[in-house]
Amino acid sequence: MEPRFIISTRYDKDEMVRFNRAVLYNVWRFKRTIILSNVALLVMIVTSVIAGNYLFAISLAVALAAFNWYFFIGVDMRAARSYEHNKLIKDQVFDLSFYDDHYEGASELGTSSIPYSKLNQIIETPTNFYIMHEPTVGTIIKKADSPDGFIDFIHEIKEKYIV
Repeated sequence: MEPRFIISTRYDKDEMVRFNRAVLYNVWRFKRTIILSNVALLVMIVTSVIAGNYLFAISLAVALAAFNWYFFIGVDMRAARSYEHNKLIKDQVFDLSFYDDHYEGASELGTSSIPYSKLNQIIETPTNFYIMHEPTVGTIIKKADSPDGFIDFIHEIKEKYIV
């Protein structure tokens, strides 16, 4: 049986950082957590200023800045560092073959076949598709590298197999 689509892709550090960010936003409800935490800290800062406790308000403001640095810049730095140390994906070319009921991935390290019925979810961003095998493990497909008709095919797979 011939594959419907064949895509050759290579992951780079920027793609892994975007993947990590998409997983955090979609799986772990990262945005909601950050917004709620920031609102709570801001309310505490305002109440401290109103109560005249400026030293506590300043310490909370520093904590707010550190919190946001950690969750925006620090998370991206850890994802980039993780990519640099991951020998399974760094500098690997992946050939992905998409069939009607499964897809196959091949690299110089081996091959795998994953039925669509076993997928956890498919995350779509403006630039990529992330085909998730587990909540935090998936395959990155750049929309720019995908052949004609592939986007419609992925939408069909998502409608048919992802609950």
